[in-house]
Amino acid sequence: MRKAAIVMALGAAASLTAVAGPAHAELIGRYECNVVGTLGQEPIGDRPGHMLVSFQYSCYGVDGRLKGALYTASVASEWENQKGIYLYGSGIHRMTDGLAVIQLVEGTGTVSMQDGTPAISQASGKVTFKLASGSLASLAGRTASFTARLTGPGHFIYEMND
Repeated sequence: MRKAAIVMALGAAASLTAVAGPAHAELIGRYECNVVGTLGQEPIGDRPGHMLVSFQYSCYGVDGRLKGALYTASVASEWENQKGIYLYGSGIHRMTDGLAVIQLVEGTGTVSMQDGTPAISQASGKVTFKLASGSLASLAGRTASFTARLTGPGHFIYEMND
């Protein structure tokens, strides 16, 4: 059960590259991410499989405008078995010459099971750059699409596109 919740949460992370954007979409950043600390999973209690999942994660930029950036974030999502909806998400992108703060606008996640265990976890949605300065100032006020894909226990790829 815990492994399934971890996979669901990571897929929902924020988060959270499984669905590519349109061919003309500009890659803002691709991150390799790891869950930090303890994953919170709380049964809501009204029916089986309905739970609140929350966690924090830390990422390193590997491609795009945010290559070399450090990103720290936290998310909370509501899960009904293998489908999730983001309730909260925010994070800070830090570079030596700039920073940006994002807020989740919308997001969903899914988990596919194979032989009774989670096999594929992915998420997608939108974020807004609420604040940006320095080399990232041009991102202020922009909305970006995101995708995320689980790549291993506690590890996922997070990508943002214009």
